[in-house]
Amino acid sequence: MEKKLEDLFVLEAFKNRQVILNYYSDIDFLVKRDGFSFQSLKLTDGSLLFTKKDDTCCKITIGNYPDVYIDNQFPNFYVLRNNTDRLEIYFP
Repeated sequence: MEKKLEDLFVLEAFKNRQVILNYYSDIDFLVKRDGFSFQSLKLTDGSLLFTKKDDTCCKITIGNYPDVYIDNQFPNFYVLRNNTDRLEIYFP
């Protein structure tokens, strides 16, 4: 079960972790999967900015996803949605 999340700043608490990103189109069609280790996570100007251990960054524009949810059954699992696409962010 998913619960609407109003404040994305809670994601900034994740540090020195791994993240898995699953991108879906047409709601259930997986189009891209990515995973990496990162040192810090910042919410800036409608984007999530992951800073990796080698000081490179991964920027995810979240302005395209107006609806954000947290999955109550799986800890550290977040879902960002718009009308047709979905981004799942999981911190194992």
